Amino acid sequence: MPAGKLTAAQYELMQIVWDRGRAGATVADVWEAVAQRRPVARTTILNLLDRHEKRGWLRRIEQEGAKRYVATVDRDRTNARMASGFVEEFF
Repeated sequence: MPAGKLTAAQYELMQIVWDRGRAGATVADVWEAVAQRRPVARTTILNLLDRHEKRGWLRRIEQEGAKRYVATVDRDRTNARMASGFVEEFF
């Protein structure tokens, strides 16, 4: 399992990557999706994705000449982990 917990902003990035499926998402894909909701610098997204990769949440692959990020854990397992962590901390 990847290291650490996900904040709301980190989870948002994961949702974008999960939505792209097995093909994964480029930095531009993620940046464009987040930028539709709020102003954010492309370098901020790049740094966040890099941190996700270092923590084991994402894996970077070279596909069709572009670097893409794919999730290492599926959405359901992540949701279960987050819910369990919330319950443990709350109670």
